[in-house]
Amino acid sequence: MVQGGRYLARCRKCGRWLEVQPRASGSEPYFAHQEAEFVCCGLKQRVTFVREKDELDFH
Repeated sequence: MVQGGRYLARCRKCGRWLEVQPRASGSEPYFAHQEAEFVCCGLKQRVTFVREKDELDFH
């Protein structure tokens, strides 16, 4: 979830929301992908954010 410019990931075990710092992980003409890894409840977890681009990217 993105809220107020902050990227939040939810722990799959306890349900707690944590702020994460995603990095670019890929791109398509219409969507940008970002990933972040975090640890909660002793589990290493990964979250993916997909954002629709404002402009088309044909590079």
